[in-house]
Amino acid sequence: MFKDNTPLDHLASDLAADAGQAWKDMADFPGYKRTIWRDTAKLHVRRHIPDARVECLPSGWDGKEGVCFIRKR
Repeated sequence: MFKDNTPLDHLASDLAADAGQAWKDMADFPGYKRTIWRDTAKLHVRRHIPDARVECLPSGWDGKEGVCFIRKR
């Protein structure tokens, strides 16, 4: 389904689209709706892709969350 190092936002935007919400219309920062979909995507990985994990880069100086990736074990 996913290749190693796939950005978590790809899955989050797909899940949002399945629910009828457009990722591009969501605010980038503070990004409340995007954060909810990222959390949903993390949960999806834990439940449905058992051979993968989510790794995130550290948060930036401006408080923005670091980019997360789906990594195969």
